[in-house]
Amino acid sequence: MIAFATLFLGLVVGLQPVAVAVRGAVASVEIELDGSPAGRIKASPWKTFVDLGPELAPHELVARALDGQGREIARVRQWLNLPRPAAELQILLQRDEKGIVTGAQLGWESLLPGPPSSLAVSFDGHPLAVKGREPFDVPAYEAATTHLLSATAEFENGVRCRADSVLGGRTAIETGTALTAIPISLAAGRALPEPEALEGMFVRRGGALRAVAVERGPAQLLIVRDVSEMEALARLGRGGRTFYEPSSVRRGVLPQYDSEASKTAMRLGDDDRIRLLWPVMRRTPTESGLAELYETSHEFAGKDAGIHWLLTRIARPGRVDPERHFADATAVAGLQALQSSTRRAVVLVLGKNPEDASRLSPATVRAYLERIRVPLFVWSLDGSRTGVRGPWGDVADISSVARLKPAVDRLKQALDDQAIVWVEGRHLPQEIALSSKAEGLEIVK
Repeated sequence: MIAFATLFLGLVVGLQPVAVAVRGAVASVEIELDGSPAGRIKASPWKTFVDLGPELAPHELVARALDGQGREIARVRQWLNLPRPAAELQILLQRDEKGIVTGAQLGWESLLPGPPSSLAVSFDGHPLAVKGREPFDVPAYEAATTHLLSATAEFENGVRCRADSVLGGRTAIETGTALTAIPISLAAGRALPEPEALEGMFVRRGGALRAVAVERGPAQLLIVRDVSEMEALARLGRGGRTFYEPSSVRRGVLPQYDSEASKTAMRLGDDDRIRLLWPVMRRTPTESGLAELYETSHEFAGKDAGIHWLLTRIARPGRVDPERHFADATAVAGLQALQSSTRRAVVLVLGKNPEDASRLSPATVRAYLERIRVPLFVWSLDGSRTGVRGPWGDVADISSVARLKPAVDRLKQALDDQAIVWVEGRHLPQEIALSSKAEGLEIVK
């Protein structure tokens, strides 16, 4: 009956063309933006313009097909400036005669060739064994309380998708994708709360939202750094260590040098995930237009390598365009961090060359990451640029190992303080707030 002919593949602001395709007895189409009227189309070619405003922010765009009496006969929805999956994952539940989930299996669809390179399933934050599409057992649980069954699948090029089902509690059914993940920061010493303890604390447009699960889980860190590691290596060194073999000291043997001695120094949690995102934009044609893509490095686990090693060892292979898009890439990194639905942060590492060909300004990107609840840390390898408030605001000096360590400590503390609260329904992140009942927690910015 109605479908969007305009699909927004990238980050968009300002006045944007919107086209819809309609069939049947449609007299007019009403466009709504974030729940408010934004335009009406009364005839073919069913096109109009919608003003998204000057600030980069997530939006809900709805097209409502109306009949001659103004009654709605169909609608279609599109989310702007929020993650659009290249792959989707489903959890298919198996229940016993009492309706209790005893097992499940995974199903997926992807625009990428081949099966997922990795699959992971957890129940209330504890990993479960899973193998492809084969059924797996779900642990016995108390049906009177809520439990979260989560699954993630990773495909080539770092594409990851996630599915979640809430079991037990008052609903006793899975809520599927009708969930929104809210990152919160807990007060020092406060234990992870039960969902029931958060009753009435989260609100949207004046209405209360029901929390159905709380978890910590692995954190996702995206680092935006120039394609070469050489500047970081020159400032921070290799972090190696010279040592003598105990048995060879008396024989006059030369000392040995271990270049990887500090590989795991300044690392995050064992299961945390880290990727570097390169600030080099590549335009790729799609059926709906040109997509702006930013490649990432291989993903590292926190136990694999520390921040110092990642900054000084990892580089993008091959020749690249000389233009750098640091601000645009940072916005995309925030989008990928949001898509993880986990504890998250983005680190932007600046160097001596400040040239940036981005279409987005640093202030715009900072505000956007605040709206989507992704903390941003800006570091500089060039010590002369810190101490002076520039376009990125406060910048931490990491021009030496001694200066890098406190910056990493602050990052780790911010991630450790985070937890994820899942609430029913899909909502724009900037519309969710805390009520006056909320004590001892904050929504992460």
